[in-house]
Amino acid sequence: MSKTAEQLLATFESLPPNEQHELLVAMLRRSGELQSAALNDDALTGVADELFQTLDASESRDNDTGSR
Repeated sequence: MSKTAEQLLATFESLPPNEQHELLVAMLRRSGELQSAALNDDALTGVADELFQTLDASESRDNDTGSR
């Protein structure tokens, strides 16, 4: 992963969960505009699954922290 991509990911992770969700939706919609060779359906599904699991884990951590 490039340094730019790592910085984008770090910025994404610093966003509140609702903004992470909005950004994810926008990125996934735009990913359909990429050349078909860039991401096939299986790759896109895998990326989406990983991103949603990360978001879910982040939200769970936030909920656990808030309940203490």
